[in-house]
Amino acid sequence: MKKIIYLLLITLIAGYVSSCKDMDSVYEEFIVPNGLKYPQRPDSLKVLAGYNKLRLTWLGAKDPSIIHAMVYWNNYLDSLKVNLDNQKDTIVVDIDNLGESTYTFYVKTFDQQGNVSIPTEVTGTSYGDNYLMGATDRTIASALRDENKNGIIAWNNKTSDLVYSEVRYMISSGEIRTIRINPDESTLICPDIKPGELFEYRSVFLPPNGIDSVGREWVTYEKPFLYKYPRTEWTAEARNGNHGWGDGGGGQPVLILDGNIATGWHSRVGTPLPQCVVVDMKQLLEVDNLIIYPPTPVNWRYLNNIEIYVSDAPITPDAPQPSWGEPVAQVQYPGGDSFTINFPTSITGQFIAIVFLDSKAAPNTYISFMELEVYGY
Repeated sequence: MKKIIYLLLITLIAGYVSSCKDMDSVYEEFIVPNGLKYPQRPDSLKVLAGYNKLRLTWLGAKDPSIIHAMVYWNNYLDSLKVNLDNQKDTIVVDIDNLGESTYTFYVKTFDQQGNVSIPTEVTGTSYGDNYLMGATDRTIASALRDENKNGIIAWNNKTSDLVYSEVRYMISSGEIRTIRINPDESTLICPDIKPGELFEYRSVFLPPNGIDSVGREWVTYEKPFLYKYPRTEWTAEARNGNHGWGDGGGGQPVLILDGNIATGWHSRVGTPLPQCVVVDMKQLLEVDNLIIYPPTPVNWRYLNNIEIYVSDAPITPDAPQPSWGEPVAQVQYPGGDSFTINFPTSITGQFIAIVFLDSKAAPNTYISFMELEVYGY
């Protein structure tokens, strides 16, 4: 019996000694043969890029005697002390106010006796204004509003490193509202806009492996949200009447207001140039631009040189008269399925005269188009 007890005691003592040796092995790497002690150096040191800054991370030390670390850069000319009294699993240190450049950092730990670890080195590159200058804003394809004062922005394709875009606009109460759109979305609804007010937009970027999103400067969009005026009450009249155009639904001028791209106006055959169509909008409206839609068959697109007049006094369809004033636009149809005619500045009026000075069907004087849309604010 005594022999068994003796063997058990020997086993317990051996296990205790082995355990102590295992604990000692944790710190064995910090002891050198000549008696000097080097605290545990920073383990798994990494650097992450930020906007005019860099972030260093490393694992918390296993050595409980370590009380702080020193971070050095710029060839040891700059430094930062990091207290490690309450160590976490991961140490995170931000180095702020750095220029946009590449930096090498050396990190050392210090224990309670003032012993210093061997340095750990890491190199990283911050980003700043040069990065932003090279970034490309996501652009706006169109900005319209509906009758309920909802702004509707259609966006072009997303750009590299884009994390979101923002729009800042005025609501009906006069307050400013900011909303954002993600890169995978193509349409942004801006509720309760104040008609006629300009809005701003900007893009926000984050480079690969970056930690700080950064936005470019706000850009003022070129126009307020545009509104396509309802045309149900409008009327249209042509100088020389119309051709009985069976393929175009009859050819009457009022068909340019019916919302049907398959029906439209065709000038009377054999009548002299210039051809002229006058639209009565039934009230004074501020007009920014208009869109003319030619026929779908390319060989029916006779449009060429065009003048636009806007007046608050009635206009009789005819060759331009001095009483009409100067044209607000003089343009040439470049081809295409639609023709947007922008005015240099918006103008208020009730009557729009569209004068077709010549025809691509020469020597014939044919003119035809299918729809007219008028936009304001």
